[in-house]
Amino acid sequence: MTRQTIVIVGAGFCGGVLAANLLRRPPADPTEIVLIERGPAIGPGLAYAAHDVPYVLNVPAGRLSADSQDPLQFLRFVRQLYPDADAEDFMPRALYGDYLQDVLDQAERSAPAHVELTRVFGEVTGITAGTGGKPLSVNFAERDSIAADRVVLALGNPPPPVQSWARGVRHHPAYFHDPWNMPATFHAKQSVLIVGNGLTMVDVALALSLEGGQVPLVRTISRHGLIPQSQTIFSPTAVQGSGEILLSNATSIRRVLSASRALAREVLRLGGDWREVVTFIRHLAPNLWEQLPGSERRRFVRHVQCYWDVHRHRLPPSMAARIEHMRRSGRLEINAGRIQQLIPEGEELRVVWRRRGTTETRTFAANAVINATGPDYVLKRSSDPLLQSLRAAGWVSEDDLDLGLRTAKNGAVVSADGAPNAHLYYLGPMLRADHWEATAATELRTHAERLAGHLAGRDHAPGH
Repeated sequence: MTRQTIVIVGAGFCGGVLAANLLRRPPADPTEIVLIERGPAIGPGLAYAAHDVPYVLNVPAGRLSADSQDPLQFLRFVRQLYPDADAEDFMPRALYGDYLQDVLDQAERSAPAHVELTRVFGEVTGITAGTGGKPLSVNFAERDSIAADRVVLALGNPPPPVQSWARGVRHHPAYFHDPWNMPATFHAKQSVLIVGNGLTMVDVALALSLEGGQVPLVRTISRHGLIPQSQTIFSPTAVQGSGEILLSNATSIRRVLSASRALAREVLRLGGDWREVVTFIRHLAPNLWEQLPGSERRRFVRHVQCYWDVHRHRLPPSMAARIEHMRRSGRLEINAGRIQQLIPEGEELRVVWRRRGTTETRTFAANAVINATGPDYVLKRSSDPLLQSLRAAGWVSEDDLDLGLRTAKNGAVVSADGAPNAHLYYLGPMLRADHWEATAATELRTHAERLAGHLAGRDHAPGH
């Protein structure tokens, strides 16, 4: 019997969880699963790699299982090291990376004899039509191609964009395009600008504050000056129902917002937490997004997304408290505005910017400018050679709002001519083009399980 080959490009959360699902519940026919990673390790990916800074997860341990059928799987793994850990505890991100590696290893050990996992380290440079009976060929720069029946792109988050104000200083020693590659130490008389006010900004600010009395003055600038809200202990299933009151208003984002606020007021009146409403809306988000007209989606992205993001992507209480302490002590200054220019001044950069709502130009000197603007999902300006080649060949395409990749049922990529590809799939945060909420572990876990079922010939779960 001919053995089929499923190639997964990327071995972070999405690729590893997909491979584990295929190993646990494989196709009936002999199958080789080829898991390709360009980084140093299979499993953790960039998000959960080990760092000198003890970054913590922003979701409690009891809600981070990689298996929807075993909700406390991660918590059990945690308790092997921390027996007193609670479901509401926020654990180190590197520990979650260890857990993902363990999930994959266990799935491989228990897999039936007719399915095999092959780990490959290398950089995929292109995917082309195959020869010799296989529809696709996965090509590398420094090794032989791999013939595949189906290929899944699980590439993780793309790097941040190169903003217009950074182009002239990209190679200046005070500019850091990669927020995870900044200097280890600063002193209290220095100043650092972090561009962006989301979760990455918080990570950078907390890393800069680890030196005790040597914390530099940290400034941030983003368009709205909003920072993530704090997590609390709440019941994620407290708000129940079909969501009909929200879905019936999905002709207009204004009406959806009005219904959402009314629901939040009612939950608060009954002694609940607004985070319960946000969680409820998250589960409805794919259906809401699908029903919203294109003009209303655009209105959401332009006017509402920044507020959704700071309520949706929240901080562990300990991190929120440290950020508040930095602000009160005068070591952290949050600003809303736009950078107009970065001017080199020796080893420093002079920041020319304008505060939101004003026309006055302001300046200050920074010993470091760190780009924390977040991933760039705009396909047409992607710096990933693989995505560039696939787009140039018309194999993948972007949505009208430049949110990510167009996909069809089960993540099949949609080509430039609008047709779904029967052999090429995508799994990752750029699914937000069609689903909106596709960045958190729980949502990506669902997509991984659905895709694994499809690849294994078990299309029982609802599709697109």
